[in-house]
Amino acid sequence: MCKINTIFATMLHFETKIRRHSGPIPLVLLFILMASFTATETAAQIVIKGVVTDERRTTLPGATVCTFPDTICGVTDERGVYELTHRRMPQEIEVRYIGFKTVRIQIDPFEPEDHYHIVLRPSSEDLQEVLVEEDRMRRDVFQSVTVIGDDFFERQSAGNFSSALSELPGVSHLSMGVGVGKPVIRGLYANRLTVSDHGVKQESHQWGTDHGLEIDQYRAGKVEVVKGPASLEHGSDGLGGVLRLRPDPIPQAGSIAGSVSLIGKSNNKHLGGNVYLAGSGKHFFASGNLSHQSFADYRVPADRFIYNTFELPIINRRLKNTAGNETAMSLTAGYRDDKNLLRIFYSRYHQESGIFSGAVGIPRSYLLQDVGDDRNIDFPSQEVTHQKWILQYVYNLSKSRNLEITAGFQDNLRREYSFPEFHAIPLSGSNLRKALELHLQTMSLDVKYQRESDYKLGFNLQHQSNSIGGYDYFLPPFEVFRAGMYGTKEWKLNDLMRWTAGLRLDYGTNTSEKGGRKVWSTSGEVIDSLVSPATENRFFNFGASAGFIRKFQSTEGLELFGHLGKSFRIPYPVETSANGVHHGTFRHEVGREDLESEHGYQLDIGLRYFASNWLISFTPFFNYFHNYIYLRPSAGFSSLPDAGQLYLYEQHHVIFTGFELEWEYSFHRGFKFYQAIESLWNYNTDTRLPLPFSPPASIFSLLSFEHTIGDNLPHLKWDLSHRYSFSQNRVDRNERTTPSFHLIDLGVHLKLNGFLKGSSIGFRVQNLTDNTYFNHLSRYRQLDIPEQGRNYILSLRVPFNHYF
Repeated sequence: MCKINTIFATMLHFETKIRRHSGPIPLVLLFILMASFTATETAAQIVIKGVVTDERRTTLPGATVCTFPDTICGVTDERGVYELTHRRMPQEIEVRYIGFKTVRIQIDPFEPEDHYHIVLRPSSEDLQEVLVEEDRMRRDVFQSVTVIGDDFFERQSAGNFSSALSELPGVSHLSMGVGVGKPVIRGLYANRLTVSDHGVKQESHQWGTDHGLEIDQYRAGKVEVVKGPASLEHGSDGLGGVLRLRPDPIPQAGSIAGSVSLIGKSNNKHLGGNVYLAGSGKHFFASGNLSHQSFADYRVPADRFIYNTFELPIINRRLKNTAGNETAMSLTAGYRDDKNLLRIFYSRYHQESGIFSGAVGIPRSYLLQDVGDDRNIDFPSQEVTHQKWILQYVYNLSKSRNLEITAGFQDNLRREYSFPEFHAIPLSGSNLRKALELHLQTMSLDVKYQRESDYKLGFNLQHQSNSIGGYDYFLPPFEVFRAGMYGTKEWKLNDLMRWTAGLRLDYGTNTSEKGGRKVWSTSGEVIDSLVSPATENRFFNFGASAGFIRKFQSTEGLELFGHLGKSFRIPYPVETSANGVHHGTFRHEVGREDLESEHGYQLDIGLRYFASNWLISFTPFFNYFHNYIYLRPSAGFSSLPDAGQLYLYEQHHVIFTGFELEWEYSFHRGFKFYQAIESLWNYNTDTRLPLPFSPPASIFSLLSFEHTIGDNLPHLKWDLSHRYSFSQNRVDRNERTTPSFHLIDLGVHLKLNGFLKGSSIGFRVQNLTDNTYFNHLSRYRQLDIPEQGRNYILSLRVPFNHYF
């Protein structure tokens, strides 16, 4: 371990020298990179490539593939692969094969796919469904990238967007109950992950582990999950990974399409619905989403819990005051022709939910008594409204080059309500109920110039302003500014080998005011004070990366890839200035004003293999972080009467390493077996202890079967999944361990033919055996409260389309 520290200390020393003389050195490197882009500017051609298979992923050699309107045709080779070269972007792909239904799909010239995996079905089957599929594992990319679609979210029927993603290897979620969650990629979360929606980074107090993404999972269509460093294009917050939410698909010209969806869940009496409508003329297009969800207090297989050393009851096995509701809507309008794409997007997400009343403020058992209405949202509660305006313009400079400009404004308003006496604040008798208010406004501008996948140049600007309110205190008002520029370049050595490299420069400032409040005892005497000093910090950093893909002529479908990156992260004001109780996570958090930038050295090496009826991927990774910032449970206790253990932001040198292994096999017509194994190991080289809040290793297995019963009869699909989560005994000092558990889910899905062709009915049972288990990343883990018990889910979706 000492040798590792010595190696990275030497690297950091060299990097520090560069930063001290940063004037010219990184700028010269970026200039050289940009010059090489211009020097290699040649006439580029557009290549449409992919593979044609049947439902079992058996390749179909000899299939005829044509693109229109140029009518360029080709035939798939013995591996089912096709590759067509064009001078301009085609509009459609058509695939024909004897004994199979002909497929014709549209190509989006502004957002074309890297690889079109086209699945043909026998001509005897009469199904109305999209026949362009992507393997969950993305091919021909330099990192581990997973692509999922709306059918994935429909099957999951999870409580929130983040928990739905946790089926993927390397991805888990911080749970804050049924309706709120936050994604975790390879043990990294919050400000180490970027969520990109329509090209704009989602900003919604993501530093808070009790703050969800404020994204409607029923709006999410296709999502790309990038595991590993992605800081070059997205900024310092992308050092752990990126979730890219693609825009709503543009309907075929001259058509109107939409759907109506309903869902119900038994555990927390969840009722919800979604309406989607989209239309397109020759040039103009528009779409809209509206959804509403309402849920009651949810049930857990437990009768008691522990809070601040008090043992308290769980009446009727329901967590009182965990009910809530959320309403989300989005609107998109735009214009498109051969040269221009203009898209205007607006979304609004509103959630109101209770905060478990047994674990906020001074412990009082009378707050846990049943009031007879499990949908009632009582005090304490929280309310969040997130609004987002996005203007995106893409201009095709030529057949292969385009300029993309994206401007965004976000308004995030979060409020927490409670009674002052719950927190020993002497305001009894007043009408004050607003305990805390955080109002974050973010403006951003992203400009990107690219030529196909050959090279890319861009810059980002962002400004944030956060104001506060309420009688309680957590962090002071602050302002944040970020500016960055980047460039990436790709070299194709031959048909089997490609390289990529990039460089990024960043400048940032954090400014916060002095803040705080007095601390009173339960008898009303001032016994202490909370103080956050004023701060004004400036940061300059650079990031770099290099990657490769190696294919093998002797073994078609085998890919070896690697990615090496130097990343960084600028401390966020909450990490330097927080000093108060974060009631959503039941803890008193204290920042440190002298925190420095994080620096990461990250290596991914992976192997992917795509065969006719099976695929496999193995991705080990190694990350070393210098000055890693994290929240650590201390041995001390807060002076606040309504708080317990004290959590301190600290900075140490740490290691994250592990692997993801996933494979899928189609062993019989309609049957598929998928399995994913993930493992993470981390180590604090200063304390010689693991890091807190680390997900345990797990094995996820999924057996599925789909079959069309007959003409005008439903298309049946069922799945049985099992997750084994290993015990988490590698914990930080003063952190709870978590035992292992088994979890089984069962689902049935029917897609109708005949009169309601395309409509679907789904039924799912989560936690089939009603197992009592604990999620190590749940905020309820420290209260010894298990996750929800058995849950029955019924869903209905009715799509429609009309051509005019």
